[in-house]
Amino acid sequence: MQSDNNKIEMDIESLSSDGKGISHYRKGENVYKVEIAGTVPGDHVLVQLGKRRRSSYKGYLETVLKPSEKRVPPECVHVPVCGGCALQQMAYEEQLKRKQKDIETLFASHIQEGAILHPILACPEPMRYRNKMEFSFSQNKEGEQFLGLMMGGGRGKVLSLSQCLISPTWFETVLLGVKNWWKESSLQAYHHAKDLGSLRTLTLREGRRTKDKMVILTVSGNPEFALKKEQIDSFVKTVLTFFSEEEKKRVSIFLRVQQIQKGSPTQFFEWNVHGPDHIQEILEFPNGKNLQFKISPSSFFQPNTFQAERLYAKALDMLSPYSIKTALDLYCGTGTIALVLSSIAASVIGIEINPYAIFDAESNRTFNNISGVNFFCGDVGKVLEKQRQETNNLKIDLVAVDPPRSGLDERAIAEIVAISPTLLLYISCNPKTQAENISQLKNAGYFLEQIQPVDQFPHTAHVENIALLKKV
Repeated sequence: MQSDNNKIEMDIESLSSDGKGISHYRKGENVYKVEIAGTVPGDHVLVQLGKRRRSSYKGYLETVLKPSEKRVPPECVHVPVCGGCALQQMAYEEQLKRKQKDIETLFASHIQEGAILHPILACPEPMRYRNKMEFSFSQNKEGEQFLGLMMGGGRGKVLSLSQCLISPTWFETVLLGVKNWWKESSLQAYHHAKDLGSLRTLTLREGRRTKDKMVILTVSGNPEFALKKEQIDSFVKTVLTFFSEEEKKRVSIFLRVQQIQKGSPTQFFEWNVHGPDHIQEILEFPNGKNLQFKISPSSFFQPNTFQAERLYAKALDMLSPYSIKTALDLYCGTGTIALVLSSIAASVIGIEINPYAIFDAESNRTFNNISGVNFFCGDVGKVLEKQRQETNNLKIDLVAVDPPRSGLDERAIAEIVAISPTLLLYISCNPKTQAENISQLKNAGYFLEQIQPVDQFPHTAHVENIALLKKV
């Protein structure tokens, strides 16, 4: 390791959980960890040391002096500054190996006890795969405008994008068009700390199989910075210039107002200012039982449509040896998993406390003309108690969960244990908290049978994971 004016030659040893390269820097008797974005294990690099925080430094890549065998030229011009893709400079096959190894490490004790770890499901198209992106508006003290994604480790700084290769090409076109519209307007980016300014985010969505399109402009709820009608009209006009007359009929444009007030929850108000009030998407499955979905501006839907199809198809395959009469989709959101399970279960119950999500779930059930699926809005424990009373000790064969990154809390785990299903299907976007939850469920009498990692988000450090548990 050589040092020159705080620039140091380093060898990248491994990757952090968020995809940054890790090396170590010895200073006197102390050894400090250094994290450097845009690097790959095996790289020999020149690094500018940043500020030290306790036992680690943030490093900034100056030059790759000798590239790793795992390194490939990134296709996007914004690598490694953009925080969207942490691994684009790593060969895709190496990304998959790294994610497979991470899952193997997290679940090592369960694998030793007999759990089957399947090979990761690769994404057939690792570019242009996302159906949704949210871009942020920002301005510095000099008034310079930025519209794009957060910089990797940039402390909330936004990088203006000229391209985004993990999203459809029309996202880039509209993004650049809206930035030009902003430059010609008198509008200011929203300042979070001061509650000043108008423009917060630009969200773009697409039905990948239907080609329906949605554009959402989120603005401040501070009445001093409300958009005037002519400003809204000019925004709509700008967006529509990028589509043909036929396409314009299927472009949904929304203005979303985000209102904050101390001591009160954040409120959102949405106005449909052009086109349909939703977009549609289709999930296709090998068994031919395809599903259609209506997606409103606030609806959650898996951001990678084609890989979501593979994820759900694999989940059904893992469940295929079992006879399932009654399934329960806990915290079901807009009902995607419940509707998927309807192809193998005679009866499916979906429970969700958010009334807006339940409205979407019921709408999607009707849209697909599916019987045998019932959605209930309310607290899981109370809904289940009522169901037991009405059905004489309701017996559940399968519980399915797909929680947020924080995983299942103690109450959720207690409710699952109380339900005592024969099978538990646990889909997670954070295998770390999933592994912790499964260890708790193991103590409650469940055995982890199968583990299936899925690469939902190529070029990022994230991996989706399916786990199937069975009551011992």
